[in-house]
Amino acid sequence: MGDEKANRGSTRYGALDGLRGLAAAVVVIHHCFLVSPSLSLAVSGVDAGQVEPWVWWITFTPLHLLWAGTEAVYVFFILSGFVLTLPSAGGSQPTWLAYYAKRFFRIYLPVWASLAIALLMVWIVPRTGSPDFSAWLLIHDESPNVFADGVLIGGADSLNSPLWSLQWEVLFSLTLPIYVVLALRIRNAWLPCLLTLFSLIAVGTVMYLPAIVYMSMFGIGVLLAVRRDSLEQFGRALSRVKWIGLIASSLLLLSSRWLFPQLSTVICMACIGGALLVFAFIACPPIAKAGNHRILLWLGSRSFSLYLVHEPIVVSIGFVSHVTNPVLLTAIAIPPSLAATEIFFRFAERPALRVAGYVGRFVDTKIRRSPQLLTARP
Repeated sequence: MGDEKANRGSTRYGALDGLRGLAAAVVVIHHCFLVSPSLSLAVSGVDAGQVEPWVWWITFTPLHLLWAGTEAVYVFFILSGFVLTLPSAGGSQPTWLAYYAKRFFRIYLPVWASLAIALLMVWIVPRTGSPDFSAWLLIHDESPNVFADGVLIGGADSLNSPLWSLQWEVLFSLTLPIYVVLALRIRNAWLPCLLTLFSLIAVGTVMYLPAIVYMSMFGIGVLLAVRRDSLEQFGRALSRVKWIGLIASSLLLLSSRWLFPQLSTVICMACIGGALLVFAFIACPPIAKAGNHRILLWLGSRSFSLYLVHEPIVVSIGFVSHVTNPVLLTAIAIPPSLAATEIFFRFAERPALRVAGYVGRFVDTKIRRSPQLLTARP
């Protein structure tokens, strides 16, 4: 999402851009499928034995990975933790005030632009409910709170609901120095700490503590970043058979919420799967090569734009067309979503990147020339 590309620090992981693009595509398909009333009910908790066979196959088997949007966001969080920690893990000494200034514009300018587009879409296509619509589509008939959406810290309303994840992205960005300091100090005990984070996710899920759950996900990426050299070395020692088993395990764990919906630890299991997937894109040459495919790299370079603009388009098409077939709706919605993504990237996200870069350099220069200003380094 609102991450820098994985080319900072001493190592470039281009395949992670491809993984980010793949995750963004899964989120788009996820929302297209939720326009189906049957699938919307299935993901909201209807017992698997009460759904139609085709719904069961798409929802409660590994086929769900094709539209596992929530799990894709978990991967986004782990990726953010990894990528934003790379500069410090690689020996760079960031000026944190410059980082904060840059990060603010990097996230908020595209978000505000996406909210303006969402408001425009609501004006063009009124959100009028119908008995034919899915429960997910009908929540977009509510009056939005644009101010709350623009602040992000309190979550997101129905105007552009993918913004919910940016609440945690912003909170992680604010607390990144703490993560970095702790991770660098405990890097030799990273494995027990990683197990602790997985345990915190499980406990937070049971106790309904979303802050514990989501902020721990970023921590997973942070720990992977500080020990990436060891991970690469370990990956090189794995045979092809072991890699196949690891990747298969990763995918099964990522889909555990749908394979074992009765378990209370499925979010923890999905995060283990997500961490293994990130590891594979870092250290498995065939997977890294696939991640560097030009289509995935294009999606990755525009993943934040795609994430921000697709839902108002999907929702508008759902309200206008009354199409509830998930495959048909996906076929209709993807082309305009991709076109809007390219336009948004060129005229909103890329200019925001330039502004963020300029502001970051300006603040960094001022701080380095003025030692009396507060600087914070890990």
